[in-house]
Amino acid sequence: MSPPDLRPEFVQQASAAAIRAQYERAQRMVDLWDDRARALFLLLCQREDEERTT
Repeated sequence: MSPPDLRPEFVQQASAAAIRAQYERAQRMVDLWDDRARALFLLLCQREDEERTT
């Protein structure tokens, strides 16, 4: 059975090195989006505070 969002041929044929490379790339993307989400949340809090005080 193939995990969600993974191509069946990749799951069947990929080497450990290829899987590790894909995993590390995905983890970097998660970290990037986590940083972006945190920055947007902080900006949202700041704007909501500004709107409440004006």
